[in-house]
Amino acid sequence: MNRNTLRALFWEAYYQVLDNWVFRILAVLTLLPILLTFVVGLREEGIVLLFGMKRWAYADVIGPLAALSPGDQQGVVIEGLLQVVFDGLAGTFGTLFALAATAFFVPRMLEKGAADVLFQRPISRWMLYLSRYFAGLLFIAILSGLLVGGMYLGFLLVSRHNDPGVLAAGLGLIYLFALIYSFSMLVGVVTRSTVASILLAGLFFMFNGCIHQGWIALKQHEAGAELKIAEDRDDDEREESAASADDAGAASGDEDESDEPGTFVRFLFGTLEVLHYVLPKTSDSEHLVAKLRARLEPADFEESEALLAIQRFPDGLERAAESPAPPPALAELLGEPRLTLRGAHVDGTPVAYTLWRRAAQRTESRVGTRTRTRTETSTQAGERLEEALSAELARPVERASVTLGSGLAGPPLRGQAVSWTSGAAPEVESLAAVVFKGSDEGQVFTLLVTAEGELAPELLDAVRDRLATRIALDIQKAGEWYPDQLAFDAPLPFNILQSVGTSLAFAAAMLFLGWLRLRKIDF
Repeated sequence: MNRNTLRALFWEAYYQVLDNWVFRILAVLTLLPILLTFVVGLREEGIVLLFGMKRWAYADVIGPLAALSPGDQQGVVIEGLLQVVFDGLAGTFGTLFALAATAFFVPRMLEKGAADVLFQRPISRWMLYLSRYFAGLLFIAILSGLLVGGMYLGFLLVSRHNDPGVLAAGLGLIYLFALIYSFSMLVGVVTRSTVASILLAGLFFMFNGCIHQGWIALKQHEAGAELKIAEDRDDDEREESAASADDAGAASGDEDESDEPGTFVRFLFGTLEVLHYVLPKTSDSEHLVAKLRARLEPADFEESEALLAIQRFPDGLERAAESPAPPPALAELLGEPRLTLRGAHVDGTPVAYTLWRRAAQRTESRVGTRTRTRTETSTQAGERLEEALSAELARPVERASVTLGSGLAGPPLRGQAVSWTSGAAPEVESLAAVVFKGSDEGQVFTLLVTAEGELAPELLDAVRDRLATRIALDIQKAGEWYPDQLAFDAPLPFNILQSVGTSLAFAAAMLFLGWLRLRKIDF
């Protein structure tokens, strides 16, 4: 086939997309979220309408949700908006609408008058069939490119939020549509019915998602994998839970055989396993896009062992090359410095943040003939910090329970906050320390905040929370079990190459079957 023929097929597919009224309607609908990002600016200091015509604080618009993330309200709101648009509207409803808009491409090609003209051309049926598939991909590529590109520019210019990873969502939408559209084309060439293509492709999209989600639930149940974040419990609660676990373990030994699934259940599990490997993994597109976004826009700070991350440092704070020396009374309670930031608070107060890490203390106790090992909790670490400061300063020290992270993007972290002042006028410093633990129960972290001057308690809390509320569990690794398993070097069931390879193989098989059917049609 020569270059002129390929060019003609391309332009035919291009005009077929542009002449589609559903495409025009969807293009107009796509402009709505883009227009929103240009009209409403989601800035760090608040929400701005029409470049400053009107301003609101986040608390006035999103109400109680603002209290969940006082440190990074901009990031939480923008991420929530992206999830609604890309995962909900575009990922689900957008895919269904695109399938409905492109379902007639093949049936119309096979209509009596159109087929007589098309198949008289010196072009193979295979190329004609692929041109319709390409037209469908072009349909979704233009819409997704318009959506992600427009929203990225809107956030960049109006909200002053630069996240190149947003552009990866367009690839995810194209990948998802390409898998389902191959099945829609097969239905179209077999039935020659647009309605059948729409209904069966939509049902297949939903059925396929259910199969994949069911398989994930089965694998998670088999692995018994569930991320457990240690919550503060006193010693009596730990003793009671440990004793209950021992008793349950002893009793469960006789019940293992009764937990074995029956023949019918094993048959269902086996069928689910086969369907999972045969059908395309459409649900993986969301996770693959999230991983690609993380590569394009990595977190400003990560503590991989404890799964902690700070996605973006607050404006006005920058990394410092050297970490300050810890207060003498706290040297043994802090450990080693992991991160130091210096800058100014929003009111101009000079401030320094240092994140410290040390190993949690372990103690052993004997209960009867058994020896139990206890690991220091964040509450106990906070109490030790309070006692050390009280002895050093010879006066009471404020301590309270606090929550780190937004609580929206992933599970929040609980810790202990201690506040005090040091020095004498005019060299007074206000200090705050937040003691917490990540997913690694053997590590204790302390965020030490030092601000110049004697600050009111409310202002010191605001200075502390400016960074503390941005420390959260890694969303990809801690938010769900399955995304953490999905990797290039993972075992076969969770391998990214296996997921993408088998999904593309399914699409290729659908196109091949459609071509075989097309060859047998006599016009």
